[in-house]
Amino acid sequence: MIETRSMRFVGQTCLVTGGSRGLGLAVARDFVKEGGRVIIVGRDTAQLLKAREQLGSQNLAIEADVSTQAGINRVAEALRTSVEKLDVVFLNAGAGGFRPLKQMDEATWDRVFDLNLKRAYFLLKELYPQVSRGGAVVLCGSAAGRIANGSGLGAYGTSKAALEYLTRVLAAEFVADGIRVNIVIPGGMDTDFGERTIGMTREASDALRERIKSQVPLRREGQPEEVSNAVLFLASKEASYITGQSLVVDGGLTSFTYQGK
Repeated sequence: MIETRSMRFVGQTCLVTGGSRGLGLAVARDFVKEGGRVIIVGRDTAQLLKAREQLGSQNLAIEADVSTQAGINRVAEALRTSVEKLDVVFLNAGAGGFRPLKQMDEATWDRVFDLNLKRAYFLLKELYPQVSRGGAVVLCGSAAGRIANGSGLGAYGTSKAALEYLTRVLAAEFVADGIRVNIVIPGGMDTDFGERTIGMTREASDALRERIKSQVPLRREGQPEEVSNAVLFLASKEASYITGQSLVVDGGLTSFTYQGK
């Protein structure tokens, strides 16, 4: 069982895509801790079942690949038959694809943009009728969309930069219905993202993480729980006067260059 703490989401239904591991699971846990009912979406059956066991049987898990329209339709249909409304949507599913221009291929470019941008947009189109007035949408960007601090970020970084712009567009479109849209911008996180999404070896992933960590002024990786704190703030009534904004959680990475002592 998950212990409870402050109860900002009692009586609310919170959807988390990419919710079976890493940052998504951390956010889902925190919603539950604060009284919310959670629906997680993922494509790995075993990982989904494991995550749901951690969250508690009152919460739901939907197996779907939201990188496809069929997967998006499956999520939308499952929600229509299982919940009356959504109070919070956290779109966390994403794809990596770190290759310099000389090594980039069209299939990788399309895969990254498809999941990170296109499918997020069309998933929200399907979910919009169920998001309650006064509800909140939080997208997940990346510091890679703000700073070109290494080669190979053409597809991933550009897709995340576009997602940050899209956040402001959607905030303007949704405001008439009282729905807030914001984005959290993590950087240098302690997760298995590289290994899991782009097939990096453990050694290559560790090397990339060490390189990024050396550029972070706070000299460490961020923990999923630290980003989750930002997501829950943006999703809560505490942020009721905030929409169309980006909340950066990156240890100073995109703000200034660490000079050392």
